[in-house]
Amino acid sequence: MGQRPNALTPERSPQHRLGYVIRELREARGLSMRELAAKTFVSHSKVQRWENGDRPPKDLGEVELIDQALGAGGFLIELWQEIDRGTSKPSHVSDTALHVSDTSFDLATALSQTATSDGEGIFVPRRLDDGTVVLVALDRRALLRAGVGVGAAAVAGFFAPAAAVISSAEDPFGFARSATENWSGLRLSRPVPDFGVDWQALIPGGRSMLGSQMALQVHPARIEGSRVIVSIPDQRRAEEFLTRPHRGLLVGAVNTDGFSRFFALDGRAARSKLMSNGGVYEVVAPTAYELDDLTYGILWAVSNYDDALQADDQPLAETRSDLKAYERLSASAVSREAAPGLNTVAHMWLGSDFCARHILRALPDLPALPAFWTREQRGEEASAWLIFDHKYPYLRETTKALGSTSTRAFCVPENVVRSSPRHERILLFLAVALMESLGIRAQFTADLAYEAVEGFVVAPDKEAVIANWVRGDGMWHVDVTARSSVVREFTIAARDVDADSLTAAPTAAGRLRALAQYLDLPWSWLIQRCGQLARYGSSGLIQSRSRLVSAAGIDAACAYVGALPVDH
Repeated sequence: MGQRPNALTPERSPQHRLGYVIRELREARGLSMRELAAKTFVSHSKVQRWENGDRPPKDLGEVELIDQALGAGGFLIELWQEIDRGTSKPSHVSDTALHVSDTSFDLATALSQTATSDGEGIFVPRRLDDGTVVLVALDRRALLRAGVGVGAAAVAGFFAPAAAVISSAEDPFGFARSATENWSGLRLSRPVPDFGVDWQALIPGGRSMLGSQMALQVHPARIEGSRVIVSIPDQRRAEEFLTRPHRGLLVGAVNTDGFSRFFALDGRAARSKLMSNGGVYEVVAPTAYELDDLTYGILWAVSNYDDALQADDQPLAETRSDLKAYERLSASAVSREAAPGLNTVAHMWLGSDFCARHILRALPDLPALPAFWTREQRGEEASAWLIFDHKYPYLRETTKALGSTSTRAFCVPENVVRSSPRHERILLFLAVALMESLGIRAQFTADLAYEAVEGFVVAPDKEAVIANWVRGDGMWHVDVTARSSVVREFTIAARDVDADSLTAAPTAAGRLRALAQYLDLPWSWLIQRCGQLARYGSSGLIQSRSRLVSAAGIDAACAYVGALPVDH
């Protein structure tokens, strides 16, 4: 068979070069054309035309979708923009591509060499210290043989600096490679000296989340039934790690037939489980704590909210007390300048807490059974229902106050779903499952016309309660109004979604299954994993420090999903 043409050779048109890179990235991710088509909401034949260069992506939005689906870190967007401007390659890109050979996978070394690609590489832009941009050609097969994996350096570019790849000696269990390939934005570094820490993890933030960090120790482990036995050969090192007050995660690595699985246990939980077995110290954890998108999502959300709220604990309590005067008003709009020293998560908590209490005060006076509207679209926002200490009690209290089932509508457009990572979509799903567990019927629309509607509770055609803290200009905006124009707007929005909900079904299980399909989440996997986690609870996976954070919502949602019928 002939060798594939080099993606940089002049005989390839810009459109064909883009298609070549899309195909290489797809194959590196182990995706079929049909799987990529499903992720980008197009037909199989359209993916084929992209890759053949016959009909390249038509606009930037389409390229952004492909880039996100393939985890290309913006590379496809840059390449498309250069092609769209009529250039054959990005400006200041060297004419020679750098290549990682079969015998060397150190990019720092590779960047000092000049070689010609053999056409089997993936080309990634890298900026050198002097500002020059080069295309680095990473041989997918060579990297896989060397044990590095494409995602670590070629596809996602997670490690910093960009030209550094963790060697097998530094990452003997492959944990760093696996974690950073799976979860964009996660940064792992090896501290020197380590003081008992194998990896320092920087957990990414979000639109309001500020990011978090935790220390990790990784040890070999074995599976016995539903348990993971983590072996710790050095007791002193384990005690040095587990007795510190920092947030720590003990990770067990199980290798089966060349495939590694990782299981996590909160440092505090691990400390109480440390035991000796023939001179070797061991810690037992449930297999339910396997690191995947479900458990990573929980770790991501809890650590972000917990650390930020704990950091502002005293000033937050003082500010909440100072702002109580607003409770005497039927309407208020409070800016973030009212709490200038607090971080954005503390502002979120204050807004959420105030809106919850505002609604509970107003509910008994509403003249008819109301419909609820909420603005949460992403897992970051929705996870507040699972984690903030007042949210789950608020849902229970509203259900009790109404004495019957109610509806709660969401506007989650398709572009939001496509741009949300899987762990965030799982958190959104769990938040809705928590509501359904209490008899609250969740309804969804993708209509962009409703995206800017504030959070409200409306007694149709009679009265409305406005309570919004999500994506608002200030910490909160609340009101109680019978103004006909406002009430009519909310009534129409609630009735429209009720009449044409994306998740319409007669049962909670049916609605949740339809939501899982819309969010591109596997139904049977959700039920299986939530059921496993529910049997043990999430506290062993991650324990909160802040009194304003609770795992009760997470555990209740997982228990409910885990009991749903798989074949509904």
